[in-house]
Amino acid sequence: MLTERDVVARVERLTVTRLRVWVAQGWIRPADERAPSFSETDVARAALICNLEDELGFAEEDVPVLLNLIDQIHGLRAELVGLLAALDELPDDVRATVRMRITTLREGGPR
Repeated sequence: MLTERDVVARVERLTVTRLRVWVAQGWIRPADERAPSFSETDVARAALICNLEDELGFAEEDVPVLLNLIDQIHGLRAELVGLLAALDELPDDVRATVRMRITTLREGGPR
């Protein structure tokens, strides 16, 4: 686990104050808020927030919406990975039927 100082040292344009504000806003959730310890995911999220605000010019009020959408995308990706793993365990003929049904739906076929 990483300290506040570790995160600040690794993310350009990040200050301890800025990091603490993001933690208070719930944008970054350290494992323990009393003695904040951060993960690699937290470092990546801090870098993303810096990029959204500093490089892409998004306003502070836009950031929670963007983070929510990004979190949803990651959640959907995890769901799809689980679905694909479950499909891999099905018999070949069932997988072929599922593939055919997906193709039909994608092409606008009957529901």
